[in-house]
Amino acid sequence: MELYPSRVSLQIKFCRYCCHDVDWHETKTKIDYTVWNIVQGSLVIEMNHKKMTASKGDILFFHPGDIYTAYSAGDCCNFLVTFFTYDDGNGRDPLKLYNSAGVYSGAQIREFSDALCQTFFHSCHNPTAVPLQMYAQFLSFLSALFPYFGTQCAFHEQPGKAPMLKIHELLAWIDARIEQNIPVSELAAFMGMSEKYFIQFFHTHTGYSPKQYMIRRRMEHAASLLADSALTISQIAQMLHFSDSYAFSKAFKKYYGESPGAFRKIYRKEIPYTDTEKLTF
Repeated sequence: MELYPSRVSLQIKFCRYCCHDVDWHETKTKIDYTVWNIVQGSLVIEMNHKKMTASKGDILFFHPGDIYTAYSAGDCCNFLVTFFTYDDGNGRDPLKLYNSAGVYSGAQIREFSDALCQTFFHSCHNPTAVPLQMYAQFLSFLSALFPYFGTQCAFHEQPGKAPMLKIHELLAWIDARIEQNIPVSELAAFMGMSEKYFIQFFHTHTGYSPKQYMIRRRMEHAASLLADSALTISQIAQMLHFSDSYAFSKAFKKYYGESPGAFRKIYRKEIPYTDTEKLTF
């Protein structure tokens, strides 16, 4: 059993001290994991029909895809904002497994929040400061915050509702409807996002645009139908919403490098074996 990951990757993409006056008001969607460390004043955060207040010393933790409205709570509000990505080296992201998005407060929370802010301010005012110190302090900060995940004012009702987990539900939902012509607007609605943001979010976390992913899955489904069914090429083209068999054949050849007919001849050859022989995979 491996107790420790072989590689931990932490990237701080952006870190800045933000000062907002009493009229500050914004509605945005987070693209990366984001932490706000409140240094002065207080703010109101609205998300998922919830309204919460955060004050000096509190921490706000956002997931990618979180859509929120925030505004000053009767006074100026200043906070340190950090955008980051994290990978534990085993293809898992523990931040996805816990209901980590939310507002955190308390004496201990304030203690390690202050430590992070002090390191940031020291780095800003000291030209000789080593950037590694900020990375080390931020990793220490995450480690200290980790035991509190899901224990206080959560933005989401349950971990499975966080966007980074829900995208896996979306992929399964697409697979179950791969023979349907699903518009991007419907995929965005499934995720609870605007269409414009959804396209960017989907590409960031899958490496494909929604259209490219749908084409890929349709071609893989077409290959399965060609190999394992008695459907004609025209029937498969119709099932997958191509205008005709020519358009389907052209798309299939572009993806696999051979025509549907040639693919079927290769992959539908019978493999003789006796009762005592086994196929090993």
